[in-house]
Amino acid sequence: MPARDEFFELGELGELGSRGDKPHINPAVDFTSLRLTPTEAFVLSRIDGSSSYDEICRMSSLGREQTLAILVKLKAEKVVLVHGQTSPSGDKAPRSMRSSTPDRYLKTPIPVAVTDEMLRQAQERSGGKPAQAQPAPRSVLERLDDGSPVNPSDLIEGPDLSEETKQRILRLHRRVRKLAPHELLGVEPDVDVATIKRVFAAASKELHPDRYFGKELGCFRDKLAKIFNRVSEAAHELEKARKAKK
Repeated sequence: MPARDEFFELGELGELGSRGDKPHINPAVDFTSLRLTPTEAFVLSRIDGSSSYDEICRMSSLGREQTLAILVKLKAEKVVLVHGQTSPSGDKAPRSMRSSTPDRYLKTPIPVAVTDEMLRQAQERSGGKPAQAQPAPRSVLERLDDGSPVNPSDLIEGPDLSEETKQRILRLHRRVRKLAPHELLGVEPDVDVATIKRVFAAASKELHPDRYFGKELGCFRDKLAKIFNRVSEAAHELEKARKAKK
């Protein structure tokens, strides 16, 4: 059987089909209970119905092998479909999906809600009425910026980040462990699980290190990864506490 690299040369990708196939999100997916790691959600966010597997791999910062592994799982679970493939009547995509794919930045994989925009696009493709978008939450770095002094010498690295962003990363990094989980996510202590997922999904888009793939961040890349990991833990703690009350 050809190796994975040979599939690209042959134009075939094993279980996925052709490298030119353009996957789209299954409109039958229950987004409210879909469970993905941030890495899987990152790959899913690159699926728009017009990009081929080959193009998705080039857009992904995860590398070809990991991206293909996640795409294989998403297709096997019927979270994504290809042209000409439909979800049979009564055969909806799974209500939950737990990943065995390792995430470089998470100690413990936790649920991640797919964004409102992805849900809207999926419903439009299925001919349904677009879902009403939730109000965009404030930037985590902006919301948690305490305005405390920053040493100018600490801003030398990270040429691809603005001075304001670097200052906010430094301020949050030095107190991220002092903030309560609900403070980090900007929600009430007794928030419902659906809101936890939605808010964390928005935070992931801002803080996941893959957002800055190819950028010169210097020491700020490690600080961002630590902030992201703590926010991930906070979401997990809130959800666990909420479920324990039921």
